[in-house]
Amino acid sequence: MAKLHHRLIRRVFSALARRDGPAPPFDARRARRLLVVNTTAVGDTLISTPALRALKKGFDGASLTVLASAAAAAVLGANPYVDSIIVHPGRVNLRYLAAVPGLVRRLRRGRFDLVVVLHGNDPDTGPLVYLTGAPWRLGPAQQEFSFLYTMHMGEKGAHVHEVDWRLDSLGALGIAPDGRGLDLFLTAEDRATARAFLDERGIAPRRFVAVHPFGTRANRWWPEERVVEFCSLLEPELGLVPVIIGGEAERCAAERMAARSGAHCAAGRLRLRASAALLSEAAALVTTDSGPMHMAQAVGTPTVALFGAAGAERTGPVNPDDRIVRRDELPCVPCHRKECRMERLLCMEAIGAREVIDTLTARLRTASGARERAGRGAP
Repeated sequence: MAKLHHRLIRRVFSALARRDGPAPPFDARRARRLLVVNTTAVGDTLISTPALRALKKGFDGASLTVLASAAAAAVLGANPYVDSIIVHPGRVNLRYLAAVPGLVRRLRRGRFDLVVVLHGNDPDTGPLVYLTGAPWRLGPAQQEFSFLYTMHMGEKGAHVHEVDWRLDSLGALGIAPDGRGLDLFLTAEDRATARAFLDERGIAPRRFVAVHPFGTRANRWWPEERVVEFCSLLEPELGLVPVIIGGEAERCAAERMAARSGAHCAAGRLRLRASAALLSEAAALVTTDSGPMHMAQAVGTPTVALFGAAGAERTGPVNPDDRIVRRDELPCVPCHRKECRMERLLCMEAIGAREVIDTLTARLRTASGARERAGRGAP
């Protein structure tokens, strides 16, 4: 039944697109109301912030609205390059279907001239973009409903970073890049919440290392035994206190790791923006391929990123001083499967605590002179 509905929807929108005929030639002078679609996770949204900045500066005086997921909308708060945010209702289910009419009405009220799809894996992305009524619509050619876009982005190269692919794609609009740095603008409230957390535990700024061993998928987690060993070595060897961070879903695992290693636990205790502020106070972050890795990049925190079998070329840290730990000699590397088919997660198990301590020590030496950035504050 679901496939039948899907084919029906495709036929309807195919007919609508044929009825419209070819789009008018793109005229940047007439693009005064922009909509950017980025309905996926926090990390993907932060990867899109250099493109948001370039769009806002390139279309001088234009308004810029972002259609984002509820979680990702939080990291766009206080961003001076974003004028407004429309929250996407999430996964396609009954609740989503009930919200669609109101969402479409709001999108049409925006009277957008140009829609740019920076990241949208949801099956509704193409139809929603079409229903905005915008005369110009730029999106990935590989998406299923890409025929509803009037302009297409180039293919993603295997070794091209997602930041660069997004920026390069804006060339179709005549927009030049404005740097590769990610943006996350912290407010005074964000910083105060993070500092209160540290003060309550007697932890001084820059005297702790944030540790995020979790990920959106199980094959990105750093095994608990490795985390416990690393946290146990951190203070005796580097004089830095370990603080394990994460969301509410990881709270139990984080508390167990903290109890075994003597680390502090911040998982589930701070909201997303306060967690970003906490990262801005850290000496460094040791993390898996995850949202906090990109948050650290945005607030200028030195980072050691632990990658399993997935390649870091497309999603790794953008700061060239930051370090990546990955065991390339394993037979299963590289691998881009969402689930590991091995009996054990060899790629993450192979990353030892001693190797990470040594890599972190080297990274901290490069950061000892001055902080790259202290985290951008809200204007």
